[in-house]
Amino acid sequence: MRVGSIILAGGRSRRMGQPKESLPFGANTMLGRVAEVLCECTDPVCVVARDEAQPLPKLPQGVMVAFDERQDQGPLAAIATGMRALLRRGASTAADAVFITACDAPFVTARVVELLAAQLGDAACSVPDDDGMLHPLCAVYRLSCLPEIDAMLQRGIDAPRAFAKSVQTKRVPTTTLRQADPELRCLRACNTMDDYEAALRDAARTDDAR
Repeated sequence: MRVGSIILAGGRSRRMGQPKESLPFGANTMLGRVAEVLCECTDPVCVVARDEAQPLPKLPQGVMVAFDERQDQGPLAAIATGMRALLRRGASTAADAVFITACDAPFVTARVVELLAAQLGDAACSVPDDDGMLHPLCAVYRLSCLPEIDAMLQRGIDAPRAFAKSVQTKRVPTTTLRQADPELRCLRACNTMDDYEAALRDAARTDDAR
């Protein structure tokens, strides 16, 4: 199974107060770090931005950029945009499934992607389940889900969690996810400046321990 990835970067960063995709993270930016990791373990990689006017930081060579078909309509609409962009590449280059994440999740790793992909089986998506709480923005989805996602959007349903609850989903318990990420840092998102500063401290401690 060929696994690509989609990084959602079209949010307005209202709680952060500034564009979080361009915030420094180590020697990179938040979005650049996520894209760099995913380029090592998935292909192709697609960033979904709001529109052509949105400034994006430097991205690794080969990363695709798509623009929201439905601006400000939430992450499920952005996932549909990214899936459609990958499918336009054609059968020879499109993935079978995609890892979905957001630009504010700087602790995603190749091991997490590989574990979730391995858990997919015959399901439509493979989603971490933290004691009943699904994490659909750290998950693997089959590209064949696109028609069902479009149908939900047409009905006004725009939450990825609602989609995951409506299809055959492999719920991956955190006990399993910890095999790849003992501290479950992949589930952390930097929504506020406090989140961001805490993530920087944690990343610095990890780098110091190496």
